[in-house]
Amino acid sequence: MKILIIGQGIAGSCLAWELKRRQIDFIIVDRPISETASRVAAGLVNPLTGRAFRAGWRQDECLATLQEFYPETERELQGKWWQKTPIYRELESDDQLEIWAERQLAPESSAFAGPLFPWPEGWSGKGQAAYTRGSGVLHVEKMVNAMRQYFSNRHQFIEAEIHPDDITRTSDGTFLWRDHTFTHVVWCTGWEAGTHPQMAPLKGRPSKGTIIDVKLHDLDWNAGILHFGHWLVYNGEYWRFGATYAWTWDEPGTPELPAVQELMLDLVTRYKGEMEIIRSRAAVRPIIRRSQPVAGPIPNLPGQYVFSGLGSKGVTTSPWAAKQLAKHLVDGEELPADLLPSALWK
Repeated sequence: MKILIIGQGIAGSCLAWELKRRQIDFIIVDRPISETASRVAAGLVNPLTGRAFRAGWRQDECLATLQEFYPETERELQGKWWQKTPIYRELESDDQLEIWAERQLAPESSAFAGPLFPWPEGWSGKGQAAYTRGSGVLHVEKMVNAMRQYFSNRHQFIEAEIHPDDITRTSDGTFLWRDHTFTHVVWCTGWEAGTHPQMAPLKGRPSKGTIIDVKLHDLDWNAGILHFGHWLVYNGEYWRFGATYAWTWDEPGTPELPAVQELMLDLVTRYKGEMEIIRSRAAVRPIIRRSQPVAGPIPNLPGQYVFSGLGSKGVTTSPWAAKQLAKHLVDGEELPADLLPSALWK
């Protein structure tokens, strides 16, 4: 068995790590480093999402898996990118406060819905800040960069761009690319998977997000994540602020002026101190089925698989979904029905 993984964002990285755990031969192929959703992402893990503050898709399984997965990658790669930290969510209306009070009492959410706090000094938040437990942030770019270097050193990473026509399927069912032979191909190319002619149902509704990296010199606080429609998270050097949602765009990796202006307007209404804008960044999220991932065989393409659709919750869902896909590829275990991409073809 030898597996070709195309794309080395968080999906491809998590799958490669799971195959490494199982001592399976594989190669990851990805283009030169560019602005992708994994690199631009906030990396938030939020156990109470949406306007109703509800648990996410397969949350218990996903949280349990990621709490083992990310610390393991830090230990083995000698890095630091996973941080358990609370989220302070803005509750302004009576309706929001009432729903939060319900979540504080409900058995399925009481472990996450904490008390209400005032906003930190130097920040003009509205209403009160609801303390969310069980949350965290993954500095995704640091992790995927470390994995890129690690797998390069093991001769399991190749920098190149692959199109479907570059891969040849032989009469015995194997795949040829350059001088390599593979038993399976897994596309982990995010929203771009849906641009391939035979994978059009994977297009979904991708969304471009823009963020700003900024130093806030008068906000002497970094004890959590501020969430108020946009989010503000500290990465150890500066703050990351975002993100916008745009359903049409020109250049996927280029910030557009209206999105940057939207962020700046929100920022200056909430923070009055001295700031230093470092840069703005943008990338496209692969959103399929309400940000639920798809992982499994691609209909009408025997031996080829997809792992995509992570949307804005990829840090939470990737390790669990990658584990299921690896067990299927290696051990033949049946994939959960709600992961299968085949439903998109119906």
